[in-house]
Amino acid sequence: MSENISKSLTGRKLSDEHRKNVGLAQKGKKLSDEHKDNIRKSIKKLGIEPPHPRGEDSPTWVQDRTLLKQGEKKHLDGRYREWMGAVKKRDNWKCKIMDENCSGRLESHHILDWVNYPELRYEINNGITLCHAHHPRGRAEEKRLVLDFQGLVSVSRK
Repeated sequence: MSENISKSLTGRKLSDEHRKNVGLAQKGKKLSDEHKDNIRKSIKKLGIEPPHPRGEDSPTWVQDRTLLKQGEKKHLDGRYREWMGAVKKRDNWKCKIMDENCSGRLESHHILDWVNYPELRYEINNGITLCHAHHPRGRAEEKRLVLDFQGLVSVSRK
């Protein structure tokens, strides 16, 4: 029966609303192996390149994960992400300045900056949780606030 429905829809343009409803109806459902094979055949028939394989199936996969170079972008580094979470957890997921001006997302801020103090990059006590409104907006402001931030962090350690 589903084959008859598929044939009756051949060449028809579906409305955005219809596509949305079909997507919602399929959400969370697992595809059968037969369905996956049919999709692969259709893609091959249309001449579309399949997506690049990921994980261990990828031709660029490196078995020894320690050989991977660390990302230059700190937000992509797993250690940096762990550090951010640890700082926020230590500060109870609240801005350490906490006043009527608090707003925006929480950010983990390095008290002594990332570039000039590489040995302190992942030290939890070199971090402070600040809301977006209280996060320093430039190097000069960061340097001016170092002692204040260090005082707030040392209070939170007790």
